Amino acid sequence: MTGRERRRLDPNRGPLKILERNLDMLVSRFLYPRFGHLWSPYSRLLERRFGVADIEVTPTGWPAACGRLRVLLVSDIHAGIFLQPKVLAAIVETLMRLEPDLVAIAGDLVTGHVSELEPFLEALAPLARAPLGAWACYGNHDYFGGDPKQLRKSLESIAVSMLRNESVKLAHAGGDVVVGGIDDLVMGQPAWMALTAGLGRPHVVLAHNPDHFYGAAASDVPLVLSGHTHGGQIRRPSGPPIIRQSRFCLDEGAYAFRSSLLIVSRGLGSVGLPWRWGSDPEAVLIEIVPPA
Repeated sequence: MTGRERRRLDPNRGPLKILERNLDMLVSRFLYPRFGHLWSPYSRLLERRFGVADIEVTPTGWPAACGRLRVLLVSDIHAGIFLQPKVLAAIVETLMRLEPDLVAIAGDLVTGHVSELEPFLEALAPLARAPLGAWACYGNHDYFGGDPKQLRKSLESIAVSMLRNESVKLAHAGGDVVVGGIDDLVMGQPAWMALTAGLGRPHVVLAHNPDHFYGAAASDVPLVLSGHTHGGQIRRPSGPPIIRQSRFCLDEGAYAFRSSLLIVSRGLGSVGLPWRWGSDPEAVLIEIVPPA
């Protein structure tokens, strides 16, 4: 990226975004929980179309002593009326057979209320079997209803840790890697100063919204892992997303700017409509190779 890519309308701010966000809250919290059971085909679609993308990267500034690291990026689970716990459980078990060293959950665990996560905790619990654990950050939907602190407590009950403007140091293969999580760009209170205090610059940052990328690059963060966009969720064949959630055109895939890398997953779940078209659900397996 050049750093100059901009969309004419900022999808993070402005009156259109406020209208879209309030409509999203209304549908997620009040409409679909009452009527979604009448028509909810998403779990069947998820079983047929879910896939795993894989990528190998060597981020500039990655600790050479750390050794190869396999990171499983899971984003936008959107636990709620569209998703069945048994379908999620089968996907999680399949993903853990990939033997990741670390699991990164890039926000939007729920759809409309933090209580929606409770029926899915057993399905998510295997993610914590990764040797370096499972770590999560907050997404915008995680603030839609209820107390976000309850979401942290629910995850802690299955040994998954939430990072909110904070970092942790993990020992791996004779070296240390610092993993950070930044709060959501739209609904949260992101604080880069707090994130880098104590342990210094993280080597990898979980950031739900990919538009955090240039802030991370300004802090020389080697690798950023994001979701949020759903790859558009509904796309024309071979065309761009119809609904675009990134101001900087960071819709899906891998991006480089100066010495920083960004990986954006299309995510697992669905919002607004119980359907995806042209943007299949995914997780991403990232093989991080230290510099020679």
